[in-house]
Amino acid sequence: MFEQNLHILLKRKTIRLGLVLFTLLICSGWLMHKFYVSLSEIRYNTETERFEVSMRIFPDDLDRVLLERSGIHTQLATEMEHKSADSLLMVYLLEDFSIEVNGALLELDYLGNEPESDAIWCYMESSKVVAPESITVRNAILTEYFPDQVNIIQVYYGKWNKGLLLNRNENAGKLTIGSN
Repeated sequence: MFEQNLHILLKRKTIRLGLVLFTLLICSGWLMHKFYVSLSEIRYNTETERFEVSMRIFPDDLDRVLLERSGIHTQLATEMEHKSADSLLMVYLLEDFSIEVNGALLELDYLGNEPESDAIWCYMESSKVVAPESITVRNAILTEYFPDQVNIIQVYYGKWNKGLLLNRNENAGKLTIGSN
């Protein structure tokens, strides 16, 4: 009788352990889902009359895109970074990111990048522009390669700031300065 009860008890514990492991397996797949997000801050500097752009992007995503486009393993933000990585990144950013102010396309200059733990900061600056009334931002960074890519844009002008949420289906948005 004791052996029979012990067998039933062990069988129940095995079933519970199996259910716990199964649940953890299912949940870990959900928790390990990769998020595709970039963050861009665009600030109008009233002293220089230029827009300053800072973009925070995951370098492994950029590596994949640059490999697809150029065939070169860039290995951004690593000790093994390819000598052409920065110039390939510059070309990519300037092709897939743009700013229009008051209906006119701005010329952007790529200033460089800076690694930060698991991300990379990319910096650009616009040519001089008169005080903006409206700004249209196009950010198609990574959207052609990652369908779930979301590009968060935050625009600052003095005390005014407003955000955009762009993705593959809507890669541009217009903001009117001073409006809510």
